[in-house]
Amino acid sequence: MDISGIKLPRALEADGEGGAIRLVLAARSVQLWPGSDLSIPMITMSDPLKKALQKANLNGSIRCGLEAISDKLESDKKGIDHLRKGKGLPGGDRVSRLLLVSNDGAQRFYRHIEGLLRLHTPRLLCCMLDTNGSTMGSIITDKEKQIKAIMADHKETVSTILRTLLLAAR
Repeated sequence: MDISGIKLPRALEADGEGGAIRLVLAARSVQLWPGSDLSIPMITMSDPLKKALQKANLNGSIRCGLEAISDKLESDKKGIDHLRKGKGLPGGDRVSRLLLVSNDGAQRFYRHIEGLLRLHTPRLLCCMLDTNGSTMGSIITDKEKQIKAIMADHKETVSTILRTLLLAAR
């Protein structure tokens, strides 16, 4: 995944933070699964990121689990396709969804993630957190629960989460 060419949410680009966030995302990447030609950013779980994820979950801006994430992305795609065909409006050319995955998934899990990325890029940006599903689950639910994939499904939430990467990098 070429991070240097992605278009981040307008709010980040307008604030001049887009370039700095792209640098943070490009600093560390991992191959999605052995045999894949796709690399994604690896990001560090920080306190600001934890707080942003918890707040986003309380606001209802987080989807948990591959099925819920896939359903939301497909629904979004249908809406965008309808706007493009019916009204001739552009759409979906910049990041509006952020998919965060744990670092302890099975190869099959990551192959599914790769399929989602290929279908929904450039709207979907995926990053791997340097944490496991149990830790992600406890951050999101405040309970002992395995969650290996979460998606921020609102552009303001995506912007807030990406801004926390700048705080952690300072």
